[in-house]
Amino acid sequence: MKYFSFFKMCFNNGLQYRFSAVAGLMTQFFWGLMMLYLYEAFYKNGIATPMEWSKLVSYIWIGQAFYGLVFVRFMNKDIFDSLKTGQIAYEFVRPLNIYWMWFVKICAERLSACLLRLIPVVIFAILMPEPYKLGAPASIAHFILFIITLSFGVVITASLSMFVYIIMFHTTSCKGIFNIYGNIADFVSGMDYPLAFMPNAVKVVLLALPFSLCVDLPFRLYIGDISVMEGLQKMAIQVVWMLVLVHLGQRSMNSVSKKVIVQGG
Repeated sequence: MKYFSFFKMCFNNGLQYRFSAVAGLMTQFFWGLMMLYLYEAFYKNGIATPMEWSKLVSYIWIGQAFYGLVFVRFMNKDIFDSLKTGQIAYEFVRPLNIYWMWFVKICAERLSACLLRLIPVVIFAILMPEPYKLGAPASIAHFILFIITLSFGVVITASLSMFVYIIMFHTTSCKGIFNIYGNIADFVSGMDYPLAFMPNAVKVVLLALPFSLCVDLPFRLYIGDISVMEGLQKMAIQVVWMLVLVHLGQRSMNSVSKKVIVQGG
């Protein structure tokens, strides 16, 4: 109950940043259009592609609509600043498990950022003229799996972010770790492009990583690029990854919290 209250507080705080949400909306609109025009150039030149144009369009717009929810590179500024300035010392005196406190803060911030942009982006994408408009889900079953795997993907994304924060305990500067993680996560998650477009040898490796389960899996389920049966199998893999990452994250946090050296303050 106490973590739900903390989640609600962080969620409500996130909803206050409406001006930031408006700026983000413009970014989502223009970025989505830019990606469509870029891919269109390849499709019009007759280059062989692993995905139908209509599916690719929906993939891109779904990515923009849920950008705030599953963007792997997104980091929590409050946690980042507390590690940088030494305010982390105050976090340890709270009667809460710091791992779960940060975990729900990450999820709440992502959810609030998504809700401020979701409906406007979806409406904009639906009203776009052919062939640039967002299509309907492949089926009801695909849409249900999309919602479930997207939710699981948020948990995996948050648990991956937690490892970055834990590593930051061992550094006096957080920028390097953040930049390395962000660049890798951008490339392997499928946020900007479906992983189906990657060469087979590379695709096998990327699909084996948990990053693809956060973005590429739910988006490709929405467009029907993955069958329902395969989606169920992938969802089971998501559950395994969630349990493993959360367990290892908690153990790592417990270990690092016993020997914290505060540099800032």
